[in-house]
Amino acid sequence: MIVFLVSDKTISVVGAGYLGTKVIDALKKKGHQRIIAARRNLERLEKLQQQYGIEVSNNNVYAVKNSDVVILGLKPNSLDDVCEEIKYSAKDKLVISLAAGKSIANIESILDQSRVCRVMTGIFVSDEIAAYALGSKTTEEDEAIVKYIFGGSAKEVDEKALADRTWIACDTGLMAKGIERKIDSLDGLNEEDARAMYGATLMAIGKRLLMGTSGDEIYGQVAGPGSFTGKLHDSLIENGAYDLMSECVRETIVACRK
Repeated sequence: MIVFLVSDKTISVVGAGYLGTKVIDALKKKGHQRIIAARRNLERLEKLQQQYGIEVSNNNVYAVKNSDVVILGLKPNSLDDVCEEIKYSAKDKLVISLAAGKSIANIESILDQSRVCRVMTGIFVSDEIAAYALGSKTTEEDEAIVKYIFGGSAKEVDEKALADRTWIACDTGLMAKGIERKIDSLDGLNEEDARAMYGATLMAIGKRLLMGTSGDEIYGQVAGPGSFTGKLHDSLIENGAYDLMSECVRETIVACRK
């Protein structure tokens, strides 16, 4: 019943850049039709209109005024200005921010008559498990809307944990980049076959992680006594590779919580 009601709502994506477009893509995949994309770049808007058959506008106030739910796909450095711009148009509406490093309290201090929540996800919106934190005025229906947009597997977390989810989003690119570096070092397999093999392996690992198997358990299944894997693991420890990665995680989390 709730999903039926949500499907009738108009959802605006203000700041329809890369991540915002991925949210639009996820909505279209589930058959949602009532979408307004807003951004300044008219050429990009025309492409969105052609690709998805949705309404577009370069006027943020118009998009917010004519929608029931507002998604802010903005960079943190532009969030405050846009919130000031749409403040009155967003009155009594659910506003979902995708920006890292901007707290619910900060957003509510500007959009004081809106219901605010924050969502952290990755670029593969429809395939990922998002994390969300609800603001002081949100309702059960608002939470249902968040799950409708970002998937039923989305997890409610304490707001500070959104920084952890931001790291996971960052790590998506780092993992992919690391795989490409490894593929570049292979001199027997062609790139297409190597990527296919890595892809299948990552899917197998992902399946087991979702089943509750830990990374240490998977490592233990691969790294038998005297194995190449075990020796490589020891080398990575000696060279500080794992310590460096842990430091990257900590630095990202600290930066997102400022």
